[in-house]
Amino acid sequence: MFDAVDGDPPGPAATPGPPRRADGRPIRPTREQLLAAYGTTVPDLVAPRTTVLLCGINPSLESGATGFHFGTPSNRLWPVLHLAGFTPRRLHPSETDELTSRGISITNFVTRSTARADEIDDDEIRAGVARLAELVERIEPAWVAFLGLAAYRLGFRRRTARVGRQPETLGPAGIWLLPNPSGLNAHYQLPDLAGAYGELREAAYGPIRP
Repeated sequence: MFDAVDGDPPGPAATPGPPRRADGRPIRPTREQLLAAYGTTVPDLVAPRTTVLLCGINPSLESGATGFHFGTPSNRLWPVLHLAGFTPRRLHPSETDELTSRGISITNFVTRSTARADEIDDDEIRAGVARLAELVERIEPAWVAFLGLAAYRLGFRRRTARVGRQPETLGPAGIWLLPNPSGLNAHYQLPDLAGAYGELREAAYGPIRP
């Protein structure tokens, strides 16, 4: 169960749920809509006041089709954010107000949508660092959390970086390196991911009150 913690911004009384079919199931993009989303840019999700800026590699086709970051509802980021204490329940990608009300913003190294992250080349990752630095300078998050070791190591030329708090900063923000929540990351199961994300959660917002 989620309990309020020191430093938590107040959440909204209610937020609209995701668009749903008559039978209550969330509406998903068609195959044609997904294919049409190749190369689509997904704008950054920016909270009024950012505590944690999550940085992924690049948007999926479902994100490109819907405009929502980590747009596949089954993406493990959503249960992990809940289990780690960032959100009071598992969110749908469309519930952006629930994220921003808690000081969570989302960006990516690369803004264009692809079917797989390996369709992004090394130069694109490195080029994304400058844009990211500008965003951090503008919104001044307390923490930038990179979701995945490989992109961070490549972009920032930190070949030996490990999961956890990093000794460097990015402008005014501390840096935290987190495991990629993708289901392809078999090294981390949900409890492991929740533990790693929970360490950032405590650093950013303080301990969960009993």
